[in-house]
Amino acid sequence: MPVEHKSQLIVAVLSFACVVITTVSSNWDKWFSRSVPTPVVTATPVVTAMPPETPTPPANPTPRIIPTPRVTPFPPYTPSPRVTVTPSATVTPPAALTPPTSPTPRGTPPLRVTPTPPATTTSSALIPPSARTTAAATTTRITSPHHGATVGQRIAVEGVLTGLRPEQQVFLCVKSQAFGRLIYPQGKAIPDATGQWTVDSIYGSAGYSYETFLVVTTNAEAAAMLSDQHARKYGMRDLPPGTEPLGTAIVVTRE
Repeated sequence: MPVEHKSQLIVAVLSFACVVITTVSSNWDKWFSRSVPTPVVTATPVVTAMPPETPTPPANPTPRIIPTPRVTPFPPYTPSPRVTVTPSATVTPPAALTPPTSPTPRGTPPLRVTPTPPATTTSSALIPPSARTTAAATTTRITSPHHGATVGQRIAVEGVLTGLRPEQQVFLCVKSQAFGRLIYPQGKAIPDATGQWTVDSIYGSAGYSYETFLVVTTNAEAAAMLSDQHARKYGMRDLPPGTEPLGTAIVVTRE
């Protein structure tokens, strides 16, 4: 057989084989049905729910003890004993001088009647021993002017003074019954051999009353204050320390 015929035969055989293979491949599922595999079924596990755990109470629970608050009782009321205060001995103050009546305007003044005040005395309990000794040993009085007299602006006050010790000094003072009741020292009373003394005194305001009296001191500083001209002109509110009234005071009125 010639070669050409062999080539054509081979080509024809191969073509036929391709047709057969293609036909079989496309109809394989139709001709040969494939058995469907049985699916594998997996059993679902059964889940059993566990009930919540219930705590077991103790057999005999001990009850909680609440402490009772401590109450402190109040002590019974005891009334305080009644205390009776005994008043201390009352020292009778010296009799106060009767204040003068309001002055009559200047012109023709009516007759002025000045009541006689009681003597100015000091309780013995309030006077130091040295002052009591002086009062007992010293004799003094104002002889002019008389108590209740009407006097001019400048007059000479006279009196008697005996029994002084060398260290004692006596001064005449005038105390206003108005204008703050200031004390005006007038000068030192120096008795002569017979005990007579004279001091020039000034009564400043017309129509007013003035208490006139003597004081005694052994204090050098107090004596200097009583001799000071400034105190005589402007007055002082109180007597210097260490100074005591001496004798009986009189009250006169400035005309």
